[in-house]
Amino acid sequence: MVYLLTYDGYMREEYLEEICPSAILFMQCDLKDCALEFRRFYETAMPTLEVGDEIVPAVIWKIEETDLQNMELIYPNEIYERGVWNFRTEKNVLEVTVFLMKETPFAFPKEKEVEAMEEAYAEHSFDYSCVENALDRAKDREGE
Repeated sequence: MVYLLTYDGYMREEYLEEICPSAILFMQCDLKDCALEFRRFYETAMPTLEVGDEIVPAVIWKIEETDLQNMELIYPNEIYERGVWNFRTEKNVLEVTVFLMKETPFAFPKEKEVEAMEEAYAEHSFDYSCVENALDRAKDREGE
């Protein structure tokens, strides 16, 4: 089993389980000193994590190693980098896999992506303000 950190629409359990049948919700968490940003992803924009001064909600899943390969199809390596973070919990330190976008231009997402984020945040009762802030910044900086 490996740990996968999601901060986007793949925080939705039903959605993730379609790609990773072994997925088990391990924990919800808040990522400090981060910012959610929207960057160009083909014809739309998708969220990514960057260094910032906000707290971004996220979900950690336990998945089989083989399912991690399925996630690499969702997060293509020409746009995303796969990383491993040492994530400190109250009890120990976990190695979690996270997919972060490379530096593509800032962009405003299509309605479908915004709805996916709304659903994911609602499912976990997360504070939606960091998404609203990211959308505001995306609108202001689109194309940078």
